[in-house]
Amino acid sequence: MAILLTTLYTPCKPERAKEFLTCLERNLAHPYIEAVKVFLEVKDQDSGYGYLEGFSHEKLEIIPVHHRSTYAELIEVANNWGSNKVGIIVNGDIYFDENSALERSAEITTEEFWTLSRYEPTKDGGWKLFHIAVAGAHDCWIFRTPLAPFKNNYQLGIQGCDLFMAQRAIEAGFKVLNPCLTILPRHLHQVGGVRNHKLDPIRKTNYWHDPEYAPLGTQTYSPKPCSLERRAYLSSSSPMYVGMNLVGRWLLPIYRFEPIKNQIDTLRGHGRTHKAKAK
Repeated sequence: MAILLTTLYTPCKPERAKEFLTCLERNLAHPYIEAVKVFLEVKDQDSGYGYLEGFSHEKLEIIPVHHRSTYAELIEVANNWGSNKVGIIVNGDIYFDENSALERSAEITTEEFWTLSRYEPTKDGGWKLFHIAVAGAHDCWIFRTPLAPFKNNYQLGIQGCDLFMAQRAIEAGFKVLNPCLTILPRHLHQVGGVRNHKLDPIRKTNYWHDPEYAPLGTQTYSPKPCSLERRAYLSSSSPMYVGMNLVGRWLLPIYRFEPIKNQIDTLRGHGRTHKAKAK
C-alpha cells in the first residue's frame, strides 16, 4: 500500500479545477493508495479551500499552506506516515487508473529513487509517452520510507525541479530509474493556460538558472525510460557519471562559454544566422 502526496492551489480556472478534481478522485479510488495528502496553496489565511471546499474522503487530508510547497515538505509527511511504506509524489494533474500498474511500486527498495515520466492522451483514446521523457521530464517520484535525507528543498512545478531532484538523488548515492514503461502516470491537462513555472516571474528565472543545476550535463542525470524487468539505473557509480565527473566537469564550462558555444553550434548546424529573419 502507498501514500500519495500532491500539491494544488486556489484560485484557478474552473475548467482547470475540474481537471484537478478528476485526478484527485481517481487517485482516491485507486485500491493501492491508502492515503492522499494534498498540500493546498491558498491565497491568505482568510481564504477558503475554493474548489476543495466541502470535499471529503476517508483517505484524504488537506494541508493548507501559504506558499508553493517543496519536495522536502511532502517527503517529511510521507516519512512520518510510517516505515517501509511506498511514498508517491505527483503533480496535481497526474492520476493512476486500473491499467497504470501502480501496485508494481511495491518493488522499490530503500536504495532506489524512481522518477517517472507521464503519458499524454491521444486523439484515438489511447496514451503515449511524453515526447521529452528521455530529457529529464518527470511528473511522479516514488520512494520507500523513511527516505534518507538529501538536498530536496525545491518547489514543485518550477521548471527544472524534476531533473534537479534526479540529480540530487544520484549525488546522494541513490539508484535512480524511470520505470515508466511499467508504471504509467496519466496526465490530464486539456485546458489552455498554465500556472507560472518561474521562481521569479519578473526576472523569468527558474532552476535552470541555478549555478548548481546539472553541472555534468542534463543527460548525466536523466534516467532513460525503462521497465522493471530491465532496469536502467543512473547512479554516482554509473559509467556516464564517472566519466563526466572526470572529463565533463572541465569540458562543459568551456562549451558553455558563449563565443565557443556559438562556434560549435554553427558547425553542428544550429547557428543563429537566421534569427533576425525568423522574428
